[in-house]
Amino acid sequence: MKKMKVRGMQTPDCAATVSTTVSTVEGVENVNVNLATGEVTYGPAACVDPTIVADAIEKAGFKVDKD
Repeated sequence: MKKMKVRGMQTPDCAATVSTTVSTVEGVENVNVNLATGEVTYGPAACVDPTIVADAIEKAGFKVDKD
């Protein structure tokens, strides 16, 4: 599983939007969004380019902290 920090999620609706967005990325099978920590966990990490996931989240209107 791969983890990303997302800024801008303030409500359960925001978390649902991020979850739906990440789940539409090809190769993503599991998505977990933790609104309290701002973390998104998805997998399998080996099959998904994190740049594509980050771009999708940013297109949905949120900011991804890039390490």
